[in-house]
Amino acid sequence: MSDRKYKHQGYQDGGSFKKSGGGDSRPSGPRPDSRPQRMEGAPRGRTAGGFGPEAFKCNQCGQIRQNLGELTTEETCLRCGKDLHTCGNCRFFDTTTLWECRESANIPARVPGKHTRNECTVFSPKIIRDLAADKGKTLSPDDARKAFDALFNKKG
Repeated sequence: MSDRKYKHQGYQDGGSFKKSGGGDSRPSGPRPDSRPQRMEGAPRGRTAGGFGPEAFKCNQCGQIRQNLGELTTEETCLRCGKDLHTCGNCRFFDTTTLWECRESANIPARVPGKHTRNECTVFSPKIIRDLAADKGKTLSPDDARKAFDALFNKKG
């Protein structure tokens, strides 16, 4: 008698199932991914489709600025007064990478103060999509019904 707990075919026998004819019923090795692959440039989520204008958000207070333009090293936030040319406001800032920068190969040394002004040459402002840009609109009670009808292509 075997000391295996389960005696059915395929349990603890190397991962391949054998048919009674001796051939494998499925190929060994990793399974192919059954999900369709995302096309390059295709939207990935709610904000990836381009909803809302591009904006810059202060890492300290959350102040959103439209039309940032070219960010200089001396600029400060209009609300909290903190420096904006910092690692915390850079799109390459990542706490899980070497020197907390995804472009660490292009910088000579670690920048010590991540939330103070610096002269980093690879700095690029972190741009977000401002989903709250439409908050100023006043909605009528019929707008929800019109949106629902448009969703299902109802004519009315």
